[in-house]
Amino acid sequence: MLDAPLEQSAPATPAGGRRAGYPTSAKLLLLGAVGLTVVFGFVFTRKGEQSEWQTCYIRAARRMQAGLVIHRVEPVAYAYPPAMALLAVPFSWLDNRQSLAAWYAVNMLATWIVFASAWRLTGGPPLKRLSGRWLATALLGTLLAGRFLAAPLENQQFDMVIAALLLVGCCRLGRGRDVAAGVWLGAAAAMKCTPLLFAPYLVYRGKFKAALLLVAVALALNGASDLVYPKQGGGSYLVDWTNTFLLKVARTAPGVWDSDLVLNQSLAGLVNRLVQSGFTTSADRLPSALASLMPRQVWLIRGLVAVSAAALVAVFAWRLGKPFSAPAAASLDSRPLPLEQVQTGIECAAVLCLMLLLSPMSSKAHYVVLLPACFLFARLLVNERRTGLYWLLPPLLATGPLCSKGLVGKTLGDLTLAWGLPTWFALLLFAVMCWATRARALQPRGNLPY
Repeated sequence: MLDAPLEQSAPATPAGGRRAGYPTSAKLLLLGAVGLTVVFGFVFTRKGEQSEWQTCYIRAARRMQAGLVIHRVEPVAYAYPPAMALLAVPFSWLDNRQSLAAWYAVNMLATWIVFASAWRLTGGPPLKRLSGRWLATALLGTLLAGRFLAAPLENQQFDMVIAALLLVGCCRLGRGRDVAAGVWLGAAAAMKCTPLLFAPYLVYRGKFKAALLLVAVALALNGASDLVYPKQGGGSYLVDWTNTFLLKVARTAPGVWDSDLVLNQSLAGLVNRLVQSGFTTSADRLPSALASLMPRQVWLIRGLVAVSAAALVAVFAWRLGKPFSAPAAASLDSRPLPLEQVQTGIECAAVLCLMLLLSPMSSKAHYVVLLPACFLFARLLVNERRTGLYWLLPPLLATGPLCSKGLVGKTLGDLTLAWGLPTWFALLLFAVMCWATRARALQPRGNLPY
């Protein structure tokens, strides 16, 4: 799935004939991967048959096979496009324990793909050959995004798989493989609408074929559900989802979705909470999506969200510069790559930030796609010595890693979500990525020791 390694993976053989040991970074990587696999194995399977994987996706897959309606308003509703229910069908043929174990294996594979692809977008050397500043860059980026890397493995949903598809597509885009990029990004968009934001970005960059493929693949994968498992009495699963859940966005205040408003870390969720209660300091007065908002409050929320979203898009378009021209594809000859050769990676990281901010609903599990932006920020700070960015490190640490209830407790953890700390985290990273899209920010500063 990923590009072939760019350097020989076998350790060098010294003159004495004995093979050199694996470097420290490779040992740390292997140890960390094994440790996380074991730890998150317990976290992932702790709910057993009551996990969201079973009660939402497997149930929807079984209903689809019977030709029944899968989009229902119920306590644990399947509120997504039909593609994920179709992909869950093979897992529904197993018993519940085997199904969850198989899905965990898929998620761990996706986790590795996310990590490796995010690092490739950064332009760094092979992960098993890290040393010095590159090792510090990897550790800092992982620290910043660590809470959001763990979140999808706590929910047993498709978020890690979607992130893997997105980042593989971004890697293909950075290598100039536009057709493959359109297919991978389209597969991600088939499961969640927000990756469709890559379509206007691709058009802006003159990659019309990739944009068309993205939309076509997303529609085709969702339309396949009606062909493979047609509904009893006819109709379309995609139309059902649109009428039952998607159109609800237009009828309600921005930020309201089929979940707790405090969990919504999109721009709309943040604005909705601020209009309702400001920066509340009481866990007993957390804003709710069920609150009776006055019409003027609803229009105020809509206006603020629309203006804020338009401002973010306008800033990004301004920083991209001339439309219908794309940065040169990254060289495959050697790594690490100079920062100016990962321009597409920087732009993709900014689009991923926008995806979360402009979505009707973004939870912490969706924030795993910020890993490339975290790695790029760490590279700018550690490798490129952009000292003007040091002041951003404390707020990023406060709004990212510290939004974990395991660290700060449930009460303060709920308040950090009510204040929208992950949203501010995405906004800060988006600002850094926009800054880095201009040539002046990418100019090398002498011979930096990597």
